[in-house]
Amino acid sequence: MNARSPSAPVASQLQYVLVAQRLMHDITSGRYPVGSLLPTELNLCTQFGVSRHTVREAVRRLQERGLVTRRRGIGTSVKANRVQTRYVQSSMEISDLPRYVEDTRLVTTGAEDVIAAGPLADLLKCPPGQRWVKVSGCRYAGKAKLPMALTDIYINAAYASVRRLIGTMKVPVYTLIEQQYGISIVEVQQEIRATVIGKRDAERLKVKPDTAGLVVTRRYLGENDRSIEVAVNLHPADRFSYSMSLRLHLPAALDQ
Repeated sequence: MNARSPSAPVASQLQYVLVAQRLMHDITSGRYPVGSLLPTELNLCTQFGVSRHTVREAVRRLQERGLVTRRRGIGTSVKANRVQTRYVQSSMEISDLPRYVEDTRLVTTGAEDVIAAGPLADLLKCPPGQRWVKVSGCRYAGKAKLPMALTDIYINAAYASVRRLIGTMKVPVYTLIEQQYGISIVEVQQEIRATVIGKRDAERLKVKPDTAGLVVTRRYLGENDRSIEVAVNLHPADRFSYSMSLRLHLPAALDQ
């Protein structure tokens, strides 16, 4: 394996994302073939000019995508040169949510104005009669041909102008709203529930009717708990999983 010349330091709030992207390119291009070992953590730190924590986070992303496996005493070996179809999302805080948009692509299929009433008002957590914009589409993981989810995005009508930008750039909808209207999302509520995929949705997802599915609903709230955006994603159970890490933070005096 040829040694790679040191890279310029990666300057970004999400350094591990950029490191992971470069390593994925090296794997898929054949620089690190299946069965080979990636450079050690120390070598990767030197190569990219980042910390060990950044390297570990980058390698974790590769593990989540089924590209590498880590074994104590051996190192990190390349397991595959193509990202697995199953999408695994790992999140700890609001700042992690853009990964879902970065790692996937949304192909919109339609948009319409809707009035919240009955079950829809309950879903959106808003007063009945409130106007919203609904944008629908299919979301894909990487270059996968099969959709990983059917997506419905509801936007409070006060921020409807962002509808034309949805699906055109790798930016979360709530970020577009924040940038264009100068507001802040202060809380994200997420619900995950099991479901059975009906015939119509099964056809669009290219699965058999009555297939097990997961519905992931995210509500983006502004000040005064006002619903700004609600995103509903219907996933076939075998194409998506969600992981979350909870870490105990000890007082400084006990952490030495």
